[in-house]
Amino acid sequence: MAIVKKPLFITQHGKLEREKGALVFTGQLAKRPVPLAQVSEIHCLARVSLTSGAIELLSERRIPVHFYTTRGDYRGSLINDASPRGKLHLAQAEHHLIPEKRLFLAKAIVEGIQNVMAFVLAGWGINPVKLNSIRVDGKTVDEIMGKEAELWSNFYRYFGEAIGLDGFRRTRRPPEDEVNALISYANAVTYGLAFSSAIKAGLDPAIGYLHAVNDRRHSLPLDLADIFKPLYVFTTIHRLYTGGKLRKGHFSRKGKAVYLSREGKRLLLGELTATLMTTVYYGRWKRNVSYRSMLDMEARRLKKHVLGEETYRPFRPWW
Repeated sequence: MAIVKKPLFITQHGKLEREKGALVFTGQLAKRPVPLAQVSEIHCLARVSLTSGAIELLSERRIPVHFYTTRGDYRGSLINDASPRGKLHLAQAEHHLIPEKRLFLAKAIVEGIQNVMAFVLAGWGINPVKLNSIRVDGKTVDEIMGKEAELWSNFYRYFGEAIGLDGFRRTRRPPEDEVNALISYANAVTYGLAFSSAIKAGLDPAIGYLHAVNDRRHSLPLDLADIFKPLYVFTTIHRLYTGGKLRKGHFSRKGKAVYLSREGKRLLLGELTATLMTTVYYGRWKRNVSYRSMLDMEARRLKKHVLGEETYRPFRPWW
């Protein structure tokens, strides 16, 4: 049986180094080996340094390492991306630069977001009438993004009701309450997961279709992450709230801002890992696949589309 790999989240300050051909993490309280055969990617959510030996080993194994601030803001990645991908990158650029091709993909991505939102809400026993009534159409990408904003507005309202918070409002930079602190932190991690998926598929993360290309963030991981946030982020947070697992000590306040404490980060990431490792049967492959692998599958479908191998159809939960 193949080993199911999962993300490794590091939430304490320390160092990754190579010892006798193995990777070891030395933290403030302990030193422990990192089972690379079981790791799909590493997310450093604290101050973590890497020795040259660790970088070499991780590059050989093609394991991405993502770095975040202690508050969960994405900062950058270490990825071995040495293989030639010029043809694919040119095809990606073509699908961004030709308006009709970009519009097709932008529309499909938002349809995927809508599909997953409706699926998640139905799983909570909610009939999202207003969300399902939104028709994802438009003559420009800006109009499509307007539809996405409308979808999220409705989804946040339904989500708030599902966890007993009527009138829930999304706040960012900084998050102003506990729920928004959880969402912001998990969203950042999902961005890192989408970054890994794009790279593994050979795609250029800088070239997206719904989100514009800019110098601040890679746009393709934003596109991919938005499709899976309802399934990854909000499924996890809903379980935390309905399961009564959250405590006052899981958060800290600084002025109007609310952030996760170290204990809160560990709780959230543990629950998020459980979500990512959830598996369902996939008839086409005749085996179970994890929620995490679905993001990889989506990136590969997008790759096949831009190469002209098959038409991209947005993700729709099948179980």
